[in-house]
Amino acid sequence: MTVRGRHLQCDVREQCISCTQNTWPPTLSHPKKYYFCESCQKDVLCKHGVSISFNYHEDGTREEIVRCMQCSSILIEKIWPNIPERLVNELLKIGEKT
Repeated sequence: MTVRGRHLQCDVREQCISCTQNTWPPTLSHPKKYYFCESCQKDVLCKHGVSISFNYHEDGTREEIVRCMQCSSILIEKIWPNIPERLVNELLKIGEKT
């Protein structure tokens, strides 16, 4: 993960023609998903820096596959900022009450 001044930085922003999300602050109103390439060790903040394809199944459902533009590896979806384990447990408890 590339963090500059506590902001998450997109590592493939030079490859995108026009990127509106070069960095994300750690004080987001809600966690946002981004993609991480294990082989390139790069973070991608938006869908401008990835290659998206779909697998269609016999039952009519489709599966979105997000790949790295540089190495074509399947990317891992992550959340920024990371939610602390303590908060996750509290959110699960709240969800059980409703």
